[in-house]
Amino acid sequence: MNNNRKYSNGTITVVWQPAECIHAGVCFRSLRRVFDPVRRPWIDLSAAETEEIIDIVERCPSQALTFFWNDPERTIAGKKHSHKLFDTAHLGRLFSAPAAEQKIGGTPPVSAGETTVLFREGQPLTISGNFRIINWTGKEIGESGLNRRAVFCRCGRSANQPFCDGSHIESGFRK
Repeated sequence: MNNNRKYSNGTITVVWQPAECIHAGVCFRSLRRVFDPVRRPWIDLSAAETEEIIDIVERCPSQALTFFWNDPERTIAGKKHSHKLFDTAHLGRLFSAPAAEQKIGGTPPVSAGETTVLFREGQPLTISGNFRIINWTGKEIGESGLNRRAVFCRCGRSANQPFCDGSHIESGFRK
């Protein structure tokens, strides 16, 4: 089942892709009146100004939250070319295809036995597929199995090493 959602305030539409979420909590810790995981629907764009919402979407460490302009001719200065702009050419793929057939983050879906490592400049490292994570004592950490996903810190500032907690946003990490 496809769990992707769109939320609009008339100026922008926020696209939420829960399969991409790493639960860093940047959104709800920073702007709880808009992003409230207890409320349904959990996103209410009427609770803040558009620029404030875009600022939080831009701080999301994954591609779980992105946005697009409802009218590309009516944008906010400095936000027209945000790195979190959603390519609306992918709307049909995200909101009509079964989740198993979708491509997430512009990469092909992982098939049995395949592991994919996604590198994006200034972002954490995302690994999808069938893999295990072993710590320095030899103990397996996290979950293992086919079609799992882990998002690893690249900036070195996460309090939840080796996983990303969104700290790269405040640190200015851009490599």
